[in-house]
Amino acid sequence: MALLRAGGSAVDAAIAADAVMGVVEPTGTGVGGDLMAVVATREGVAVLNGAGLSGRRTDPESVPDNGHGFVPSVGGSAVTVPGTVAAWGDLHVRFGHLPWPALFAPAIEAASDGAAVGATGSRLWAGSRNRLDAAGEALYFPDGTAPAPGQRWRNPALAAVLAQIAMDGPETLYRGPLARAMADATVAAGGSLLTDDLSDHGSQWVAPLRAGLGDHELLTVPPPCQGVATALAAQWVRDRGLLGLIEGDAGAGAAASMVEALDRAFAVALDCLADPTKADVPSYGEMRARLSSAPTHGPMPLGPGTVFTVVFTPEQAVVLTSSVCDRFGSGVTVAEGGFVLQSRGRGFSTDLSHPNAVAPAKRPYHTIVPTLVLEQGRPMLGMGVVGGIMQPQGQLQILHRVLGGADLATAVEAGRFRLIGDGQVTTETTLEPAWRTAIGQAGYELVDTADVIGGFGGAQAVLNSDDTLTAAADPRRDGTSAVITLPD
Repeated sequence: MALLRAGGSAVDAAIAADAVMGVVEPTGTGVGGDLMAVVATREGVAVLNGAGLSGRRTDPESVPDNGHGFVPSVGGSAVTVPGTVAAWGDLHVRFGHLPWPALFAPAIEAASDGAAVGATGSRLWAGSRNRLDAAGEALYFPDGTAPAPGQRWRNPALAAVLAQIAMDGPETLYRGPLARAMADATVAAGGSLLTDDLSDHGSQWVAPLRAGLGDHELLTVPPPCQGVATALAAQWVRDRGLLGLIEGDAGAGAAASMVEALDRAFAVALDCLADPTKADVPSYGEMRARLSSAPTHGPMPLGPGTVFTVVFTPEQAVVLTSSVCDRFGSGVTVAEGGFVLQSRGRGFSTDLSHPNAVAPAKRPYHTIVPTLVLEQGRPMLGMGVVGGIMQPQGQLQILHRVLGGADLATAVEAGRFRLIGDGQVTTETTLEPAWRTAIGQAGYELVDTADVIGGFGGAQAVLNSDDTLTAAADPRRDGTSAVITLPD
């Protein structure tokens, strides 16, 4: 809000907020992670893939398996080049209004002076301790315990890194002493990320993945991101005339259709999604054609965590997603910088015949999904849902309710279902009983596992209806929302 009132663009504000989140919720995001963004302006829509590559010296034959066909999420094998800081720079060059250093003043202040940790943040912090190396244990649990809700958390080392980024730009992270420290920490933990992998990193501006929904169009990040699952599932439900039907028997039928659609969409994603510069990835149209024959009741992708920021102004609409993947990422800590390195490499398959097989200089299957919905070509709904595989599921359910006439807060706070794989679905107690019954009658096993890792996600969303903005933050998490009036 401060950045907007100072004349900043929506992108300026989103970057500033994202930097703050890396301070106050290090379990979810930070300078050691990746970033994706969808930005709409009067000139059109731009999509930034800020994911980093695996190390170019990665030896696929020597990468261990986690027992489920993927790279382990803890340790150096999971580390890929962190793309967030470079992506901040790319977004600012194209869409920023304020001077670059101004974007980091709030985060530097939070890291230097301390900021209160939220209730959910504290719980996730405490529950993720066993992922960290010794340096991470010392950094994040200096008194032997996680910060309590409301307790102020300071990170002077991260404050210094953010100040250097503000002064010298994104290159701070990718060249020089900090790059050397990241490479050394990764190699010491069994990975292969070296300084030239960092110095050669660059984001990608990519064409948005587009899914037509009548008067609406859903836009997200294309492969290797799992936004494909959101798009495929939304079109499947709409093709059956059920998208936006939320009342009575039709609403119950739509709930069952959404579960089936997501089940099929994840099966296609698991089979097809990979780095399109390194593998033959089917077009979206081809993936959509596969949907009707895709299996159901199969396994699901693994589900790490994320941070979302959504900002709409009259000039820009931005949905920004950042993440260190798992909570505290790979657990590999850069002590000199006060941050952890992401575990995004855990998205690679260890089946070396798979398009998404672990390989040198390659982006893995990526879970973060910023999504923008247009109505007759204009930004209507920007949304994100944290929680790994819950992201497409939560987004579809929110979109379904909004199109059915629910106000944004109701759509965000309403009860949800979660497909957890192998034909099992868990639901919140606040989900409509008829929806739950219909899901069970559709052949899915209803299980009471509300404490499943990742839970039912946490949403952030902005809705533009007839040029009136509303915003909503999910009470399932520590986020907040606001609508402010800016001077002309």
